[in-house]
Amino acid sequence: MDEAASRRALVLSGGGGRGAYHIGVLTYLARVGWRPDVLVGTSIGAVNAVALGSGISVADLRERWVDLRTGDIQKMRAHDVFVDNMLMRRTHIFDTDPLVATITGRTTKWRDRPWMDPEVLNSAGAPHEVWVTAVDVAEHRLVTFSNREAGGIAPWMVQASCSIPLWYEPTTFEGRTYVDGGTISNTPFRTALHQGATEIVVVMMAPWPGRPAQSWDPGRELPMPREELLGIPQALWASFEPALDMMLTEIAWHDYLLLEAERRLGEHPDLKWIRFVAPVVPLPAGNMTLYQRDNHLRLFRLGERHAQEVLADVIPLEGLNDCADGHPR
Repeated sequence: MDEAASRRALVLSGGGGRGAYHIGVLTYLARVGWRPDVLVGTSIGAVNAVALGSGISVADLRERWVDLRTGDIQKMRAHDVFVDNMLMRRTHIFDTDPLVATITGRTTKWRDRPWMDPEVLNSAGAPHEVWVTAVDVAEHRLVTFSNREAGGIAPWMVQASCSIPLWYEPTTFEGRTYVDGGTISNTPFRTALHQGATEIVVVMMAPWPGRPAQSWDPGRELPMPREELLGIPQALWASFEPALDMMLTEIAWHDYLLLEAERRLGEHPDLKWIRFVAPVVPLPAGNMTLYQRDNHLRLFRLGERHAQEVLADVIPLEGLNDCADGHPR
């Protein structure tokens, strides 16, 4: 397959507040002029994917992340959210109504800066083909929604992709219930393969087994919610998060080993390369469920640096346009 026939895909894993790491990778890709044809996103990866698919530049998406806070994603009031949802109904901890209001621009803060424009995203002229994933609870299977399919991608589909079991409420639509796509595949690069991608960049949220591990300096702790009661589930999540990282990474690693076995048998003949951009050490526990400016800025820098380290040989800077506005020419 020649260069003109290349089909580029960017796969954005789930990881909540770690999604700022995606922005660093996107910044590098924009700088070297590598523009994906296909975007595949799970959970916060779905949020970033639909933003790009709505025509938002990398620079503008970065500015949104600078201003994003935990309350823009989930309800944080202990007396009418945590107590009612978890202690009384025993269903979930937080509601994600703020997430939908944020991405659709239905709050004062985001009215002039929505993260999603369905009219652009689902139009024939959308800048990217976008796929987001969720899990159909009744059928126990991964489902995908695309702006290239009838009806396109609706805000509830993005909410479904972000519906972490227990932490957030499931998303129910037209009689079917969905939860976070990451519960089955947090790194759905096989969706990109099914769409005929020949070059694939996968952005992980935890160290990738294919890269050398480094020692970890945990650094400064992330801020906890001000209400003492809300600090309880946050502390529990922070304790659980490392184990979740290992489980999700192991699933992705087995998918990758399967891909390599398939390639040895002659499958995927048009795939030129697939690369995994990932932190070299585990990110601080608690990143997933907290959204905080200083942490976002740190993740921007990490993502950009790691992207250069992993991709420089397959996406060289020489001869490509340097685009400060995030729009490769």
